[in-house]
Amino acid sequence: MTRVLLLGGSGTLGSEVLRLLQVNKLDFMAPSSGDLDIINRKEVFNYISDFKPSWIINCAAWTNVDAAETHYQDAMNLNAHAVRNIGEVAFEFSSQAIHISTDYVFDGESTEPYLESSKAQSINRYGESKLRGEKLLMTALPDSYIIRTSWLYGINGKNFVKTMVDKSLRNEYVSVVDDQVGSPTNARDLSKGILAITEQLPEPGIYNFSNGGSCSWFELARFVYMNMGSDPELVTPTCSRSLELVAKRPRFSVLSKEKWENAGMPTVIHWDESLRQFLRLNFGNPSELEPK
Repeated sequence: MTRVLLLGGSGTLGSEVLRLLQVNKLDFMAPSSGDLDIINRKEVFNYISDFKPSWIINCAAWTNVDAAETHYQDAMNLNAHAVRNIGEVAFEFSSQAIHISTDYVFDGESTEPYLESSKAQSINRYGESKLRGEKLLMTALPDSYIIRTSWLYGINGKNFVKTMVDKSLRNEYVSVVDDQVGSPTNARDLSKGILAITEQLPEPGIYNFSNGGSCSWFELARFVYMNMGSDPELVTPTCSRSLELVAKRPRFSVLSKEKWENAGMPTVIHWDESLRQFLRLNFGNPSELEPK
């Protein structure tokens, strides 16, 4: 029988995985960080030895990109050392693991979508901590699954799409960078992909997962405004340099889904179709919304 230990079940992605586990009536546990400190190896060992999960899905992470520059050890503890704990204990109890990583492991200098085999070289400390976590997990548990995703959004947690929805409903002017290009990812789509791994058992390793196509943050913001019935002209372009962000961001981080598709995994829909569905599901039918 499939038994799942879900870590990070209250976040943007984890909450969607939790919903699917409940809908599918699977045997699972989803401890809060207060119930299980994954940075503490002894706690991880005790929890896994008691529950004995067949799958561990790790959605827990330090995700504050700018704060990672000044709190690097904290980011490393959660994004790398905790992941090593999970991998080592999973190996001891013959559990399989799915771990979520990021497009920020890349430097953004490519002009073609990144493959799983592309050279990973981050330009910020958040990406460094996530890349370190990947390597530690693969060393501890070689048959694990790592999913690199990008520009994640969902109804729970803080994310760019929710912020733009709030601003569009207030008809606020907003300046958004147009010199960073990537692929938005609907957390609900990714959660389905994660569960598909536990069912279809593709070859272990690293897989890219994001919705199809690509856009800039500026184009994404305008799409939200337009589909929420607000004037897209309220969104104006700016450059990354003008924001004076603490951490550098890759200018291009589109991920190739060729490996995912060749493995026979579920089809990934285009980002605009998925986002339109998200807005309709959570905020009503966009076509019925009128600008205020």
